[in-house]
Amino acid sequence: MTRGTARHALIGALLLVAAPVAFAQDDCTLSFGRGWPPATGNHGAAVEQLFTGDVQPAVSLVWLPATGKERGIALIPGAEGAAWTLRVSEADERVHVWSGGSARGGVQFRTEQTPDRDEVRMPVPLAQRVASLWQQALERAAPQGVNAPLQDRGLVSFLVNGERFSGVAPDCGPAELLFEQVDLLVEASNESESKQEKRWQQLDAALDELQQSLSGQAPAND
Repeated sequence: MTRGTARHALIGALLLVAAPVAFAQDDCTLSFGRGWPPATGNHGAAVEQLFTGDVQPAVSLVWLPATGKERGIALIPGAEGAAWTLRVSEADERVHVWSGGSARGGVQFRTEQTPDRDEVRMPVPLAQRVASLWQQALERAAPQGVNAPLQDRGLVSFLVNGERFSGVAPDCGPAELLFEQVDLLVEASNESESKQEKRWQQLDAALDELQQSLSGQAPAND
């Protein structure tokens, strides 16, 4: 498998998909909600199955672009308190395709493929902190009763501790900070152990900022 392919593609993809749209919270507007948007659940489930198989991640993020290859990250708990696994994946070829031109044409999901994948071990306390704070940020971005809206462009979907949140990547509010942390996770997935330690420290500091944002506190000055 080609290491690094998923890493560079995912960072660029997440930056491209971020855009302001529709749920008002002060001056912050989001297009985000609970569950899958209409007509995307089968696509998303096929991509998650390709990336994680029978493994049950505590945190999963998949990007379903309007065109091009699907990508994602997952945090997978270790057995009996062992280190978690950080996995960054990219489909080898687009999963969701349209097969037309015949009576049997229609949407197909190409899941008989091997995705590109980078994996590293991640400290347990840090991974657990990501899962907890991401869930809090996403619950604020998508309160109970707000369903994921229909999308006609790239979609991001999180599954955190069994709760699904989907929409256009937030570009304001606490949930925006998640995507800075996604960049750190993706970078860490393809680095040496010595560089990973620095990346974990940066992620921990970024989680401090997210926690302060969630509590309404101004970031502390160094």
